[in-house]
Amino acid sequence: MKGELRKNQILDGAKKLIARNGYYQTHVEDILREVKIGKGTFYLYFNNKEDLFIAILERFLEEWERTVLVALTDAGQKDLRTYFLALITRSLQFFKQNENLCNIYLRIGPGISDIFETYIERFEQKLLKYVTDELKKGVEATLFRKDLDIEVMANILVGAHLRTAYYYFVVKKGKRGNPSIDRIAEEFFNLIFKGLCS
Repeated sequence: MKGELRKNQILDGAKKLIARNGYYQTHVEDILREVKIGKGTFYLYFNNKEDLFIAILERFLEEWERTVLVALTDAGQKDLRTYFLALITRSLQFFKQNENLCNIYLRIGPGISDIFETYIERFEQKLLKYVTDELKKGVEATLFRKDLDIEVMANILVGAHLRTAYYYFVVKKGKRGNPSIDRIAEEFFNLIFKGLCS
């Protein structure tokens, strides 16, 4: 268990530095200073900075899935409208509570390396598949329009959701006058349902 705690400490310290300084501007030595460990300890858990960054990206996907998708599935929402609002709210709450990961995934990660792009794309594809499946359920339950282009709508929703999270939890982080997560989710939800419903 102690080893897992140390690994998490390294991941948390690296996540903070990479979110603040960027991937290329963060060096292993910076991480060592941040978490107050020696090189040997770092290399017990990670082969290099690239390996560490991949672990951060994988952790993000696992935490998002566990926090948002699994928790909602376990909650077993009966009413689809309530379920969709809860899904939007939970996902925004996750991004807000994980601002460093949000920053890494939505600003720093894309475009820095083909190796990392795979992990970012995996998250986006998982999110896209989940939204697509939920839209299909909504159409089948006659909650949404029968003629809905599910692929187009899923891409619009995922893009808008990620941009909203990035804007409020990275760009405008800590600035006065930000609306609450509940208000953002409610506005997002209302806009979606006007376009989705018949």
